[in-house]
Amino acid sequence: MARGNTRALILEAALDCFLAKGFAGTSIADIRARSGASTGSIYHFFDTKDGVALALCAEGLRSWAGAVSAVPAQGAAEGVIRAMVDAAINWALGNDRLHRFLLQSDSLAPVAAQRSDMVDALMEARLAQERILRDLTAKGLIRPMAWDMARAMILGPAESYLRERAHGRAAALPEEAKALLGEAAWQAVRADPQAKPKRERQWDLI
Repeated sequence: MARGNTRALILEAALDCFLAKGFAGTSIADIRARSGASTGSIYHFFDTKDGVALALCAEGLRSWAGAVSAVPAQGAAEGVIRAMVDAAINWALGNDRLHRFLLQSDSLAPVAAQRSDMVDALMEARLAQERILRDLTAKGLIRPMAWDMARAMILGPAESYLRERAHGRAAALPEEAKALLGEAAWQAVRADPQAKPKRERQWDLI
């Protein structure tokens, strides 16, 4: 069996175990039994159980970052904002198990934040979103605000819905949620059509 396949099988088995038993309740022996890999093979790829979990976190965060970075920057402002919401929800729907694992892995966040590969992926996604919002703000299509506030207003409600859905508590179907949350995000950040445009600074025109 190819080494890449062995590693993938170990991660898939670990994901099953973590979702079924939780991180604390899962042992290397559980992962070995589920994957069929030897204990030596597991330790060849991962130093510890934490290492297995962090590899899954990295996979999930890189996948999420790729999805949200792919939002088109062109088009009507409302469509761009709705696309950001759709991208977050669509990723969670298409990667349900990884999404649920990330939600239960808060205790790993401080360690994960020190991994350069995950930091780079997340920064790339955030910068891509920030560039889109800066452009829309410069064109007067959305209200000027701090990036962290804009992100919270656009994606915060969607992330809350996805947490509720992951725990089986969401009543709305995904398509209904995307429509409602996309509308809410747009209304939260859209520019006031009655507001007078601010006079551009001279250096913005150079």
